[in-house]
Amino acid sequence: MKAPETERRSSAMPSMRPGGGRGGRLLTPVEKAKSFSASGKRLLGRLKAYSGPIVIVMILALAGTLFNIVGPKILGSATTAVFVGITTSEGIDFALLGTILVKLVFLYLGSALAMFSQGFVMSTVTSRISKSLRTEVTDKIHRLSLKSFDSTPHGDILSRVTNDIDTLSQNLQQSVMQILVSVISMLGVLIMMLSISALMTAVTLVILPLAALFITFIVKKSQTYFVQQQKSLGELNGHVEEVYAGHAVVKAFGAEQKMIEQFEQTNKELKKSAWISQFLSGLMMPVMQGIGDLGYVAIALLGGSLAIRGSISVGDIQAFIQYIRNFTQPIAQVAQVSNMLQATVAAAERVFEFLDEPEEVDDPSLCSLGKFRGEVEFKNVQFGYDPSIPVIHNFSAVAQPGMKVAIVGS
Repeated sequence: MKAPETERRSSAMPSMRPGGGRGGRLLTPVEKAKSFSASGKRLLGRLKAYSGPIVIVMILALAGTLFNIVGPKILGSATTAVFVGITTSEGIDFALLGTILVKLVFLYLGSALAMFSQGFVMSTVTSRISKSLRTEVTDKIHRLSLKSFDSTPHGDILSRVTNDIDTLSQNLQQSVMQILVSVISMLGVLIMMLSISALMTAVTLVILPLAALFITFIVKKSQTYFVQQQKSLGELNGHVEEVYAGHAVVKAFGAEQKMIEQFEQTNKELKKSAWISQFLSGLMMPVMQGIGDLGYVAIALLGGSLAIRGSISVGDIQAFIQYIRNFTQPIAQVAQVSNMLQATVAAAERVFEFLDEPEEVDDPSLCSLGKFRGEVEFKNVQFGYDPSIPVIHNFSAVAQPGMKVAIVGS
């Protein structure tokens, strides 16, 4: 039987995608991403199923952070004891110093144990979420219509199963832990700073508006490029998968140069988006540390003048300076995590988009054949996965009982 006529591409290059498809969609413009809040809420909904372990993580984070926060205050009392012993005739009280050092050892050991346990629990949670998503994506593939595979490169689907879910898992573990620790640290350190000197604390807080403005600016600028990075990575994987799977077709049509040009263009777009997103992300820590250093210098000058007046002890100044470092560092970490969260939500968004693809629904009435003679007739059939791009035009044919018929097309 004669094969039906099929529409040829203008480039005379057939699709190389296994399983059919029109191809040529690797360099489409980047679609506008969904809202950050909508995808973020959906991701948080995934975490609700693990609320128990997450509560344990929060308790461990609180305990470990509090141990670290109390440390500088106790260490400051040791500094004061040494200073008093040196500047007076009483001498250094080594028994008191020994007691203080023992307390510090237990505090920091407790903090390390709490942080280790927190990481273990959170790793378990994120690995289970990744397993669940991979299972859902795999099940989804079996329920999708052929139209979905015809319009989506296989490499892009593979990228969502591997790259995007891996990015989500790794960043989710790090970002959740870091946010918990950073927020608890800032609140705890702020309380300890107020207990030492309200005036020096007020001076320190002047840096917060500068930090907030900088973080807001960077987050708005970098979000677009993080989404672009994930999309370009999927396109690159799709292109490589098509070329390798259809290597014989590429050679037969002499399309090596065209495939190389497409790869270089997609790779260039990935490089650009990755470079900009990573550059903006890398700006967070040094700029935030620079802002923190301004507060550090102001506190050093103010603390020195207060110590000369006798309003504050040397040990308290030393503890406060440590707290400044502990206060600005979480701010910088939150800024860094904000970029990580953007990459996480961008990856989650791509996975959710795939899970939301319309599924193929079987019509039970089509399975009821009743009595039949074995004769199959096609009469004026037109077909295309995309109605605007038909691949079968006005096809008619009759298959008599006992015949073996193959419909062959490009």
